[in-house]
Amino acid sequence: MWSIDRIEGEYALCENTVTGETRRIPLAELPQGAGEGALLHFTPAGWQRAEQEERARRRSMAAKVRNLFGKNPFRE
Repeated sequence: MWSIDRIEGEYALCENTVTGETRRIPLAELPQGAGEGALLHFTPAGWQRAEQEERARRRSMAAKVRNLFGKNPFRE
C-alpha cells in the first residue's frame, strides 16, 4: 500500500506504508481524484485508490484526536 505524501509538479511523492520506501509517480498514472493523503495499491490495471482503507485511517486518526483533545477539540 502506498500513501501520497505530497504533489510536486507533475509527480506525486508516495511512501510505502509498510517499508517506508518512497517513489515518484507521474500524476497521469494515478486515478482521478487522488491527492495528498490518498492510499493506493497497484493492480494489473494500474494504480487504484484504496478507499476503504482511507476511510478506516481517517476514523482512526479522528479517534486519536478525540482521545487527546476531547470530543470537539476545535470548538471554543
